Parts: sequence; C-alpha cells; structure tokens
Amino acid sequence: AFDHRHIFIDPSPDAASSYEERARLFALPRSSWDDYDKELISAGGGVYSRAVKSIPISAEARDALGIPASVTALTPNELMHAILSAPVDLLWNGGIGTYVKATGESHADVGDKANDHIRVNGRELRAKVVGEGGNLGLTQGGRIEYALGGGRITTDFIDNSAGVDCSDHEVNIKILLDRAVLDGTLDPKDRNPLLAETTDEVGELVLRDNYDQATTLGNSRAQSRSLLSVHRRLIADLERRGQLDRTLEGLPTDEELDARAEAGVGLTSPEFAVLLSYVKIVLEHEILDSDLPDEDWTNDVLVDYFPTPLRGRFVEAMAEHPLRREIVTTQVVNQAVNRGGTSFFHRTVEETGTGAADILRASVVIQEVYGLGELRRAVESLDNQVPTQAQTAAYLATRRLLDRAVRWLVTNRRLPIDVPGETARLRPGISRLLPQLETLFRGREREALQANVATLRGLGLPMEIADATTRIMYGFGLLDIVEVASRTGREVGEVAAVYYVLSERFRFFDLLVRISNLPREDRWQTLARMALRYDLYAALAALTAEVLNATAPDDDAVARVHEWEQSNATSIARTRNAIGELGESPGDLATISVLLRQIRTLVRASAA
Repeated sequence: AFDHRHIFIDPSPDAASSYEERARLFALPRSSWDDYDKELISAGGGVYSRAVKSIPISAEARDALGIPASVTALTPNELMHAILSAPVDLLWNGGIGTYVKATGESHADVGDKANDHIRVNGRELRAKVVGEGGNLGLTQGGRIEYALGGGRITTDFIDNSAGVDCSDHEVNIKILLDRAVLDGTLDPKDRNPLLAETTDEVGELVLRDNYDQATTLGNSRAQSRSLLSVHRRLIADLERRGQLDRTLEGLPTDEELDARAEAGVGLTSPEFAVLLSYVKIVLEHEILDSDLPDEDWTNDVLVDYFPTPLRGRFVEAMAEHPLRREIVTTQVVNQAVNRGGTSFFHRTVEETGTGAADILRASVVIQEVYGLGELRRAVESLDNQVPTQAQTAAYLATRRLLDRAVRWLVTNRRLPIDVPGETARLRPGISRLLPQLETLFRGREREALQANVATLRGLGLPMEIADATTRIMYGFGLLDIVEVASRTGREVGEVAAVYYVLSERFRFFDLLVRISNLPREDRWQTLARMALRYDLYAALAALTAEVLNATAPDDDAVARVHEWEQSNATSIARTRNAIGELGESPGDLATISVLLRQIRTLVRASAA
C-alpha cells in the first residue's frame, strides 16, 4: 500500500493479526502506515518514507510484486509504479488521485500532475479486480483499456453508490420523522432513538440496491456480444435525443463499435455502468412526467422503501411525504431496469411503440403473475455455492420471458395498463399451469424443456431451480391460454391440453426456433422477427379457440383435435405440406412469412 507519506509492504501477511492491526490503526486519530507494528510485518517487508531516494527490495517483495530478480532497489516512484502493476487479486484505490490512464491518453489529459511519475496504463495492470473506493482513481479510458484486456472493473460511481444511497435514505427518513414531530405524532425525544433503531436495516436496504445493480451489470456482460447491435442503437438513440454525449462519457464511436463487432467483442463493464446510469436517469424523467407515481399500487413500493420500524407507525405520513413521487419513481425504475436489463425499455419501445410508463406497468404485472421474484430469490440464495455462470443463465431465462410477456401485454391491452386488475386476471391461471408445463408439453417441446433443464443442471443449478427456471423460460404461451379461456369461457386446463396438442401437430416449436434464428442487426429486422413470433403465437391461440368451439368437451385432447382435423382435412393438408417443404432448412424471412400466411388461412377456413 501507499499514501502521500509512506509505502507499506508486507509480502506474506498473517490474515488474522494484520486485520487486527489495521483495525487498530483505523481507530487511531490521524494514524499513518508508520504507526503499524513492525514486528507483525512478514520477512522482507517494511514501511518506507516516500522522501527517501532509494528503497531496498527484498527477494520476498520482488516475488510479491512481480519484480525481476535483478532489481535490488527502487526509487519511491518506481516502487509505487510496481505496486500498481503487481500481479494480485485486488487493486484497491481508496484515496485521492488518478493512478491509471489509457495508453492513448497523456498525463496532461488526466489533469493530476502530482501522480504523473507513478501512473500506469490500463493494459499494464495485472490485478484480477480493481475496486475504486476513491473518486476517479482511473480515467474512464484506463478502465475500458483494462476491461478489454480481461480485467474486472466497473466505475467509481458504481463502487461508491452505497454512500449516495445511504444519504438518500437518511434524508428521506429525517423528512418523514421531522414532519411527524411537527404534527405531534412523534415525541421529539423519541426521534433520535428511532433513527438509531433503523440503522442496520437501512444498511441492508442499501446493500440490496447495490447487489441488484451489480447483478444487472453482470447480466449485461453476459450478453455484451449478442446484443451489441442493440446497445449500439441505444447509444445512438440517447445521443440523437440530446440525452448523452458519448465523447464526454468515453463511449465508443461507431467506428470502434464496428471494430468490436468484427472482433466479437461487446461493451465493457465501465461502459455498461455509464449506459445503465443514463438509462435510469432518462427513464426517471419520463416516469415522473406520467401519472404512474400517483397510482394506488405504488403505495406498497413507497412503504417498502422505508425500514420496518417506520412502516407500522407512519404509513399515512409516508403518503404525504413531499418527495413521495420521487421516491416511488426511483424505486420502480431501479427495479424495472435491474430486472429487465440495460436495453429492456429501449427494445420494448422500439418494437411496440408503447410509452415507458406502460412498459413499466406491464413489467410489474408480469413479475407478479409469473412469480419471478420468488425464483430470483432462490437463485440469489445460491451465491458462493454454484458458479456465477449458472446464476446468470437463470437470470437471463427470466429476462427472456419478461421481454416477451411485456410486449404481449402492452399490445393486447387497452392502455394505461391496470396493474392490480391485470395481475388478478392473469395470475390464477398461470400460477396453476406453470408447474404442469412438462406434462402439458408434447414431442419436440417437451424434449427441449428437458434438455434445457439438463443444461442448467450441468452448469451447477440444483434440480428444483433448474426446473423452475426452465418452466418460466418456456411459459410464455400460458398468456394466450389464459386469454383463450377467458374469451371462450372454458377452463384453463381444457384450453392448455388442446393448445399443446395443436402446437405439436403443426410443429410450432420448430417454426419458433427458425424465427429466433433470423438476424436482428437493425431495427427493421428486429421488428420483423417480433411480428412473426407474435403472429405465430396468435395463430396457435386462434386455432385452439376454433377446436374448442367446434368440438364437444372431452378429457382426451388428442381425440378432440383429431375430430376437428377430420372436418378440415383439405385445409390442414395444405398447411402441413407447406410446413413439410421447409424440411430441415433454417428458413428465411420470406419462407416463414409464407408459412405463417398459410396457417392464418387455415384459421379462417376452419372458422367459416
């Protein structure tokens, strides 16, 4: 370690005793590394003044810092340079100064003249992880250069966000309690003890926010290559609307993005951190300008923001909080973006033309209806027990369902979305059918479901969570089933049985796979893919309704579909022939569009 006075080297420290000694120094007023008990420093280490001309380098120090064996002494500046570039697990910046820049930046660009002689470039760092407890320990260019080389880093404002979050809670709690004191519902002498009582839970709430944000960035990294074209459109859209200066924020130019696409490289964590922040800021403005923060269902969001000791006594006062709308907006935006991902709102707006407020409302409905919160908590409980890759796979599976289900809801409902009404309408049927998917699925669909469970198990997820994740991932069609049941007055189990028999008979799973494999390099390709997918699901729902209307109730869904097929043999034969001609070829947009038209023709013919 080093600060502005000393350089501290402990090549092979004892974890327990060194921790106790650091804690002792922390508790001392105005302490320095020179106060460290030298008897506790391992062989070859010491504490050295930065004012000396030369510092002897022991063999133990050379090994710890990755310094060549021929080096026996270094100047203080050279030694600090070596510390910055040492092959360690963690490089932690906890002070003032900018110590890492990009290779293409000059020291003058950095603007921290005091550290010009010790500063290193991002590609010189050999630490596995960089944490920034201080502000601007690295330039954004330095972070990106380090991250592109495989280093793990976000930004100073992500690493320090707990402090800001804690201050927000403190201010909002004090506003609440001071108003309670003024109106006589809280005795002034009870205010400070009550504040102290909330301390630990405020810490937990703050850590929860930071955990969710870190998880979101991890999920973004996992899709950095596959969604690069989407991230590119998001950056361009923010820039076009005057909401982002990509040069100021160190985001890549179009030419740099072209080069990354060629190399199969996406955005880095420092870039995602910036983009995530701008997405949340822009979205907060849009939600604040809407009626969403005033809707009754947000009362629970408001109450959950405050620690438990305040929830019973001051619920009515919370509703009158002068920053109520801002608190609600921050909470719902954080939750929606953290759950859906950095580009979630951009993609949904791009593909549906729906406003941000209704996308957020729909997101809340889908989270509740499918029980995504329960699954997410189950996955979180596996921290440090299974590989992160396994947890990320589960999170991305829920995001795929969220993406598709939100689009379905905003295109099938009158806006604005009625959050409690839609939740009550959809949850009973979906919560009943979701556990039964493996028995409802047939043929290729069941095989795909079982294969996905096996894949997740192979990554390390327990069977119960792998199974629940897969059912949610493949549970999108349940929305149409519940909708058909509502329109026809049939029981959801009856509808589901017919729906999945028809899906197998007309190879809907194969067609969906082909649609998913279509390119989405630009907005129009993305819109075309989405339109085909939803048209196919709509056609399957319409066929299901026709079979239900044309046949008598029967516990044997196969027999029921067979009866309907007998009455529509000619039209069905034409449709199956067209699907058969596709064979094993991947199929392009034109081919799949023609097949879909044939299926829609079958729907009309069977209804005639």
